Parts: sequence; C-alpha cells; structure tokens
Amino acid sequence: MKQLICLLLGVVCLAGCNTSPRQPVVDNSLPAIVPDYVGVEIPEGIAPLNFYMADDGVDRVDVTVVGARGGALHANGAYADFDLDEWHELTRQNRGDSLLVTVCARRDGQWTQYRTFPVYVSTDSLGEWGLTYRLIPPGYEAWGQMGIYQRNLANFEQSAVVDNRQMDGQCVNCHTPNRTQPQHFTFHVRGPHGATVVSIDGHAEVLEPQNKELGGGMVYPYWHPSGRYIAYSTNKTHQNFHQRSDRRVEVYDEHSDIIIYAPDKHEILLDSILASKEMLENYPVFSPDGKTLYYCAAHRVDSVWKNYQQVKYNICSIGFDPQDGRFVGTPDTLVNARQAGQSANMPRLSYDGHFLLYTVCDYGCFPVWHPEADLWLLNLQSGKAYPLAEANSSDSESFHNWSLNSRWIVFTSRRDDGLYTQLYLAHISADGRSSKAFRLPQRNPKEFDAETVCAFNTPDFTSESVTINRQYLYQTIMSADRKGHTLMIK
Repeated sequence: MKQLICLLLGVVCLAGCNTSPRQPVVDNSLPAIVPDYVGVEIPEGIAPLNFYMADDGVDRVDVTVVGARGGALHANGAYADFDLDEWHELTRQNRGDSLLVTVCARRDGQWTQYRTFPVYVSTDSLGEWGLTYRLIPPGYEAWGQMGIYQRNLANFEQSAVVDNRQMDGQCVNCHTPNRTQPQHFTFHVRGPHGATVVSIDGHAEVLEPQNKELGGGMVYPYWHPSGRYIAYSTNKTHQNFHQRSDRRVEVYDEHSDIIIYAPDKHEILLDSILASKEMLENYPVFSPDGKTLYYCAAHRVDSVWKNYQQVKYNICSIGFDPQDGRFVGTPDTLVNARQAGQSANMPRLSYDGHFLLYTVCDYGCFPVWHPEADLWLLNLQSGKAYPLAEANSSDSESFHNWSLNSRWIVFTSRRDDGLYTQLYLAHISADGRSSKAFRLPQRNPKEFDAETVCAFNTPDFTSESVTINRQYLYQTIMSADRKGHTLMIK
C-alpha cells in the first residue's frame, strides 16, 4: 500500500511539474521551508500550513499535497498558498493519517524536486475556536502600541480584544479566561490609569491596581473553575540589562506574594502562608477540581538586584477550600528544581488533571529571555518529570497553556530569530508524549516574517470569540473620576 501511495504521489507531482516546473533536478534531501512544518502533527480544520523556502534564491515554488486516505491539492507561486476550503476538506478526509507533501523550487530558472515529507493529522480535535494573546514590540521599560488580540485558528482572521491606542497607550497584559471560556476573563492595565479588570458574563468591573497591604499590582491571574475566585500574584518587579550578546534583559521580583480574590464580595484573602517575608511566591494556578493551588516559590536573597542568579524556584502546592475560600494545610514541594541547581516556574495544569506543564531555566522566574528555558512535563499520576524534547528548541520556550481537552498546548518561543517570540502549538498524547511543535500558520508567512514588528506573549486558547463592550471599558478605565471597588483584606 505504501509503495502504491508513493508511486501515485510521484505521478501526481511529475504531472504538476510538467505544467510549471521544467525537468526538475531530483534532490533526496528534505526542503528547507519556513516555517518548518516537516513531520508535524496538526488538528483537523486548522488554517493551512502556508510556507516559503528559506533560500532567498528561490523565486517560485510548486507544491503538491496528497492525502494518504485520498484527496489532493496544489499550490504554485512565490510561496505555498493553499486554498482554505480545500485544505480543510483534505485534513477532514485524512484525520488519523497523513498528508504527503512534495515541494519543487525554482532557482535561476532551474527547478529542483525535494524528498516528500509527511504532515500528520491527529485523531484529537483541537476543540477550541482560537487563541488570545498580546502583541507588543520588543521592549523593556518603555512600550508603545500594543494590544490583546484574538485569532480564529480555522483561518487567519485576527481582531483586537483591547487596543491600547484607545487608552492613551496604557500597557495591557495578562489576559486570562476561565478554562478557555471568555465569559470570565481578567487582565491588568499599567500606566497612569492602571487597573485590574474583571469581566463576568459581560459585566466588567475595574479594580484599583494596587494596595499598600498587597505590596504590588494584581498580575499573573488564574481562575478557580467555579468562577468564584481568581488567584493573583502581587509583584514588585525590576529589570537589569546584560552585556552578553545572548541575553538582553533580566526581569526579577524584589517582592511577590499570592492572593485570592472573590469578585462577588470584592474581598481578598491575604494569608501569611503564601505572603511570607522569607519567600517569593508567584504564578498561582488552581487544579481542575479547585481543591489545590499550585505555584512557584523561592527563598529570598539579600540584594536581589545583585544576586538574582541565586534565586531558584520550586513548584509547590497547597490545599484550597472552595466553600470558605481559604488555604488548607501546609505547602508541599512537587518539583524540587533548586536541588538540581535550576529554577522551575510558570506551572500549568492540564484540564484533565493528569499533567503539570512548566518551564525550567537556570534561575529566576521570567524565562522568556533565557535561551536555556525549556518546557517540562510532570505526570501527576506516575510522578515522572521530563523535558518535552520534541517541542523544545535551543532558545527560550515559555508562557504556555492547555486546550480544554488537554491534548494541545500553545507556547511562545524565540527559536526563529532569538528576538521575537512566536506562537507554537504541539500535540500531547494521553501518555504525555509531545509531537514536534509547529508555528502558528500565517496567510503569507514570507511577508509576515519580513514585516512583523511585534512579539507574541501570554497566549491562551479560547472556546469562542471574545466579545466585550470596548468603548464602555475604555471610558471606564480612562475616566478622571474613576472609583474602583474597595478591596477588603481578610
């Protein structure tokens, strides 16, 4: 059967090459395409994997895609630009099998035909409408135009959820839905009109950004599955700059605690267990059943700005009582990265409760600028922890989240150029194995790579399009006599 498919593929490709490519030279190596989609696993119905050749000398490509279970499509032009409807039908027809891709490329009038490669169509659906993420030019203390955007994963449609140009350039960040459901979301605003916004079923409230008793703004949020609580960390964050070429900036916390906010009561739980002077606590997340809070914690050091390389985080957990909104018991260490001379942070639980996904780097809790930062997975049933080798690269991986069916992850990576973080997706099997990660498809990736001036960060899946009354939200945030809710500390 495989020989027959290969024979048919050769006939289809040569037929295509006779209409555009002329007498192609056969090269048995794999084509160098951008993005690298060779051997990736994708969900049915995702946007077409358009690509271009890495060699600038290529002025035209001719691409044939044949489904192992039937169907085919063809693209010819400056880059591989597949028809949206034909692509969707081909992935539907070949779910659970593969697409066989043959690339012919023209240089100086001569065509070359490369070795055919597979793209696998998973049996696991994505189950999500799209993604939300922040787009921001690479920068440090200062920022310019930025926004929180959403993207339909079935096509290339992108739209703004919040655009800071409508708010005098305020910084917007940390947009977080509840278990991919956008009816509950929260995000933070920094600047002269700083605020924490909480939206529940279309009603948005604005909270003042910080409180003397909290010691910082409310950031890195995570919803309790019931929607009754939101966990935040409160951070005093600083930056240093490196002279080394492979590192640009170091972000570290001088102070950080974890709080629990109850929106219906406008009440904050500030417990000394996770607000100690000896520890730095960060990145809180609830378990799928809402009875456990996971977070990362490190021992404080003297003169953090001098000794930030000594700050190494472990991932810990503590019980949580959803009825009373209180912590239960004492903290437990799940990942002792500090013992291995490393730092583990950004924990994220799969929604089926089987896995804990986190980032490991040399030190600190902001790995987005650490080229050594990799994704790791802890199997909560077996206790085994290991790096996701197929998803990782030689540059930074961070800011990761799960799809609701716990079979797909999205994360940021600097693997493309070391400067801009791009969004990558990967399939996670039921036994915790990762497929090769693939970059978020773009309609014209060559133009996108040449012209983009923004980095992606804090991505998350969304089950449907986010709809909010942006005009009302902007007016409320920017109001000169705005009065945020008074937060009671208990």
